[in-house]
Amino acid sequence: MVYIKNLFYFYFFPSKETVSPLPLSSKIINIFCFLLLQYLFILLITGIRMLLQIKGMLEPLKYDGEMNALTNSLFLSVLLGPLLEEIVFRLWLIYDKINISISVTYFLLWVSAKVFGVHWFSTISFILVFVLLFILIFTALFFLLKKYENQKLFDFWKKNQIIFIIISSILFAAIHIGNYTGNNNTIIYYLITLAPQILFGFTQSYLRIRRGFGTSLTAHSVNNLTPLILSKII
Repeated sequence: MVYIKNLFYFYFFPSKETVSPLPLSSKIINIFCFLLLQYLFILLITGIRMLLQIKGMLEPLKYDGEMNALTNSLFLSVLLGPLLEEIVFRLWLIYDKINISISVTYFLLWVSAKVFGVHWFSTISFILVFVLLFILIFTALFFLLKKYENQKLFDFWKKNQIIFIIISSILFAAIHIGNYTGNNNTIIYYLITLAPQILFGFTQSYLRIRRGFGTSLTAHSVNNLTPLILSKII
């Protein structure tokens, strides 16, 4: 329970939080405690959704066919997907010129791919263009941050870290709304559908900030691996 307590303190009572380095075994326990919290919350939300469906207030949730194919891909859902999402949404939460430059660069390339319908990893040519653009944008951002870096910027990042986490978690949840199909645009639909992703964003942000990027990445990969394993067993 100490892990869940520290998560609560981190967001609501920072002065009470116990901050200390953890051995590897404790980090593993940390990961599974937060994943258990996530699954219990999903179970609660699923129960609420089923109740609303019985009452005719919500349609059954349908997964997009393309997303089903992606979810069943071990490389995309367990390795590449979590890595890229953690880079975009959580790597930059701790101020560092390299972290921010990597996150913003990939975010810009990801947005451009969505806007222009580009599949960066579909051909060797696209991969080479991606690498070239990544190097150019990263370099420009890095030296821009280096030029204007000062104590005020560090203080601003630390002071507004919770706001950054909220923005990051909401955006993280928002990109997953495309995983589902249907014409239900009610507020309750979006709240019920996005709530687990928002909670996951908050727990992942905590792991990123307090336990390191490797811990949050591992938790994300294990979280995506679990339903993949269950789908093969059940």
